[in-house]
Amino acid sequence: MRYIFISLFMSAVFLGIGSIHVNAQEQPQTQEQAEKAQEFVLTDKPLEIWTFIDDYRVITGKTLHLTVQVLWKLGITMNLEGVDKIALSPFKIEGVTIGERQIFDNEHDYIVITYTLSLPSSVGEGIYSIPSFTLSYRNEVDKTEGKAASSPVAIKKVPILVEGKVDRDVITIGDRINYALTIRHEKNVRLIWENLEKLNFSPLDILKKDIEKRTEGNIEKILINYTLSLYELGGKKKTPEIPELTILYYKESQTQSGETKSDTSLIETREAKVAAIPVIINSLLKAVDVPLEGLKGPIYYSKKDVFLKGYLPVSLGIIIVLFLGVTALRSMAGKLSPVSPKPVSETPKIALERLKHAVASFQFTDEEKLNRTNAQAINKSLRTYIGTLMGISNEAAQSVTTTDFFNYDTQKRLTGEISTTARIVLKQIDTVVYGRQIKKEMVDKILQGIEEIIKQTSPMFAKR
Repeated sequence: MRYIFISLFMSAVFLGIGSIHVNAQEQPQTQEQAEKAQEFVLTDKPLEIWTFIDDYRVITGKTLHLTVQVLWKLGITMNLEGVDKIALSPFKIEGVTIGERQIFDNEHDYIVITYTLSLPSSVGEGIYSIPSFTLSYRNEVDKTEGKAASSPVAIKKVPILVEGKVDRDVITIGDRINYALTIRHEKNVRLIWENLEKLNFSPLDILKKDIEKRTEGNIEKILINYTLSLYELGGKKKTPEIPELTILYYKESQTQSGETKSDTSLIETREAKVAAIPVIINSLLKAVDVPLEGLKGPIYYSKKDVFLKGYLPVSLGIIIVLFLGVTALRSMAGKLSPVSPKPVSETPKIALERLKHAVASFQFTDEEKLNRTNAQAINKSLRTYIGTLMGISNEAAQSVTTTDFFNYDTQKRLTGEISTTARIVLKQIDTVVYGRQIKKEMVDKILQGIEEIIKQTSPMFAKR
C-alpha cells in the first residue's frame, strides 16, 4: 500500500480552447495549460496531508472525488473532529467517507478520507480552487501541539466534457470493438454535427453507429456507440490505435432577459478532444516465409498395395495389443487385493513433535515471504495438535475459522485456561498470516503462547 500512494502523482491538463470563425480565416489555437507532475515524498514532519483528485475538469451536475491521505508519526494523536464539515467553498461537500487507521511503515500510520464534491449550477465557466485546510495534532512525547495544512487543488469548470471508452483493447484481426463516445454539455452549448458525422477512426472501419440523447438536469448527454473493426494493418505500424477525436462546438450567447441569441454571421467555434486509445493485436500464428508448392493430383494405389501397406499392418497391430492385454490381466489377477491399507492415525505425541519442530525452525528474518511461510507452518501444526486433543479430524481443524474452532470441543476435553490461551494464540497467528506486515514483537508473543500451551497440555496425553 505504501508504494501505491508514494508513486501516485497529480497532473492537471486543461483542454486548449481554439477559436475558428465560420465565415473567416482559421485562428491559431491557444496553448494548453498544465500543472507539472508532483510526486509525493515522505518528509520528517509529524503530520502530513496528501491530496489526490480523480479529474481536474468538472461540469455542472458532475461530482468530483477528492482523496485525502493523512499520515502521522507514531506518538502523534490526530484530531479528526469536524473533518466532515470543513469549508471547501465554492465546492459543496456531498458526502464524506473516513477509512480505518492503517500501518504505513514502521514509523507512520495513516487514514484515507474521501470527499465527494460538486459545484453549484450558478458557478460560471473558469478555474476554481479547492482550498487548503488544516488538521491539528498533539505530540504525546513532548506534549506539544501543532497543525498541518493541505495543498490547494485547481479545478477547471468547463461547458462540455467528452470521454471515450472501449470494451476491449486486445483483439485479433476481424474482431469487433465497441467504442462509447460520451458527450456532456450545458444547454447553451451547440455541437457541430457535421463534424461528428465525419469523425475518422482510421485504420479501423465503422460498422455500426447508434446515437442516444437524454437530459440530466441542466446537462444534455449524448451517447454515441460505435462498432469498429480492423481487417488489415496499413503500413508498417504493428500497434494501431483509435485516433484522437476532436469535437467542435460553440456557445450561444444570452440576452439580459435570459433568451438565447444566435448570430449566424459570426460563431466562435471551440473544440474538445478525446485522447487516443492504443489497440493491441493478438497474433496467434507467427508469420514464416515458406515457399508454397503447387497443387498435386491424387495418387492411386493398387489393391495389392492397399492390402500390404494398409489392412495387414493394422490387423497385426490389433492382434498384438489384444495379446499383450490378456497377458497383463492374467498376471494382475492374482495380485489384486480387496483390503485397502488403513491410514496412520495422528496421535497427540506425534502432533506435538511436529509443533516443536515448527517452533524451533522459525527464525525471524528480514524476508517477509519467509516469515509468512514459517507462520503458516506453525498455524497448521498448532491446529493439528489442538485438534488431536479435542478428538476432531485434521481436515476439520485446518478448515474452520478460529472463531468456530473451539465449538468442536463438544466433550470439553480442554480446560478453560487452555482454551483461552489457544484462542488468543490462533488469533495472533491469523493477524500475522493475513496482515500486511509481520513484526518481531508479535512473533515473540506467538512463540511464548505456544510454549505455554505445550506446558499446559503435556500432562493431558501423558496419562493416556
